[in-house]
Amino acid sequence: MVCPLCGKGTIKNRKDKMVYCDGYKPQKEGSEWFNTGECDFHIPYNQKAFGKQLTKNEMNMLLNGQVLKNKKGDTLTLDLENPDFFTKIDFAPRPEDNDF
Repeated sequence: MVCPLCGKGTIKNRKDKMVYCDGYKPQKEGSEWFNTGECDFHIPYNQKAFGKQLTKNEMNMLLNGQVLKNKKGDTLTLDLENPDFFTKIDFAPRPEDNDF
């Protein structure tokens, strides 16, 4: 699959930890991580804010533009405009969010 961000790289899978563009080259200097590659695209399988670890099938669906939904009704979509996560979560209303 071609990288949806740069359009040049190939999407790779790193042992159920993340998918990333082969142009993404993270390096650690001290306690800080930085990218030495040409593309920043990477998405972790562990989506804590979404409340779950994505499966390979779900990650594929996400990369193909489909919307994922969790048990609480929250949705997760691919968001190439968000360079911190490359995903967007829309939280469903919670009972505690109701007006008085």
